Amino acid sequence: MSRITKGVSLLGTLVAVATVFTPAVYAVSHTQALANVLLGQFAAMTIGYTAYRIASGKRPTLRPALVGLLCGLGIAISPVVLVPVTGFTTVTMFGGGFVAAIGLYGVVASQLGEDEERIPDLSAERSPDESPKAA
Repeated sequence: MSRITKGVSLLGTLVAVATVFTPAVYAVSHTQALANVLLGQFAAMTIGYTAYRIASGKRPTLRPALVGLLCGLGIAISPVVLVPVTGFTTVTMFGGGFVAAIGLYGVVASQLGEDEERIPDLSAERSPDESPKAA
């Protein structure tokens, strides 16, 4: 995976965490605040796990990536379904869309991707007579 992909997935985690705190900045209904907090927490956990798997060179797991996708879509749609608030709706829709995009990437990568090649551990392949002697 490229560094850009790893960085964007980490940014997705931070955006999911930020959506938890956006109701504190804007005056929104209690229902909207609860939706953002709950969906944002689940999105942060699942997208964070997906970002960890991407950053470590492993394929993302399907279930957390799918939950992150659904939470991101829920965050993006919730202000339209509940009560649109000027400014909050825009921030939440873009943030939720970004989180959903990271989740979608995780779903696709889990199905089509493969693990990154790692540098082999050369110390394990040494014969006993080649190992460094203790003085």
